[in-house]
Amino acid sequence: MSAARTAAERCLYDAVARATYRADPVLAPALAELLVVPEGRRVPELERLRTPPVRSTGTAMVRAMERVEEISAFALGRVNLSRVPVNRLSALAQYGQLSKAQTIERAPAPRRTALLTAVLRQLEAQAVDDALDLFAVLMANRLISPARRASDRERLAMLPQLEQAARIPAKASKILTEELDPVTEHETDLDVAALWAAVEEAVPRTAVAGAVATVETLVPEDDGSAEAAMREKRAQRYNTVRPFLSLLGESDARGAAPAGRRTRLSGRSLCNRRTGAVPQAESALSARTTVP
Repeated sequence: MSAARTAAERCLYDAVARATYRADPVLAPALAELLVVPEGRRVPELERLRTPPVRSTGTAMVRAMERVEEISAFALGRVNLSRVPVNRLSALAQYGQLSKAQTIERAPAPRRTALLTAVLRQLEAQAVDDALDLFAVLMANRLISPARRASDRERLAMLPQLEQAARIPAKASKILTEELDPVTEHETDLDVAALWAAVEEAVPRTAVAGAVATVETLVPEDDGSAEAAMREKRAQRYNTVRPFLSLLGESDARGAAPAGRRTRLSGRSLCNRRTGAVPQAESALSARTTVP
């Protein structure tokens, strides 16, 4: 059983390594360079590329996109691994992800090339997802949450005025109810003049009309008014997140999967025009690029 497993693993390494060399003879040596520690650095390039963003800052977003571009530059989608079982390739990538760069470097040539190919293919998808996840956090922290706080502050500022205006119609409504209940109960004729006199004894008619107008202004009948106000606040903060949209729009890496092209076009469109930018940006966050 052990010999059979060893033979199967050797066949896997050979198949992946051959596909890598067949795609480009210089690809395997280029991948092997990732195991070298650059001058002035403390870890190999592979370790750096395997490290996802740890901060939610603009600088981290720039580095996340640079990481995407570096990994995508190997163009590992051209390596034809259609004959390799997906679960075997996934297991190989997982093993490589958990292995130190020095361990991979000490592996024999076919195995080393196979591990690097599998790891970088997996990292290509992970790097894009990491960048999009970071972009979602930045959108939430710098656009959506501040806009919501600004909208809430405005509503709180209007609350005293709304409460004061609402008391007058409420008082008039209470008097109307008290006057109309006996009329309905005893089926008597309604004396409109007496009804208005009772209301005006408590609150002037002009005060009622003014209070109703104030309430209508502060509380529009349109059910989507709150969402419209939120969109306006988000649009006002659009310039805060526009640089991140530019990074996404200019990147070619997301062409690796069908969803990438749609996201890329949306990002470029957002960079070129401001109208309707916020709703489109939020919908673009749902796209995730995966390596087929």
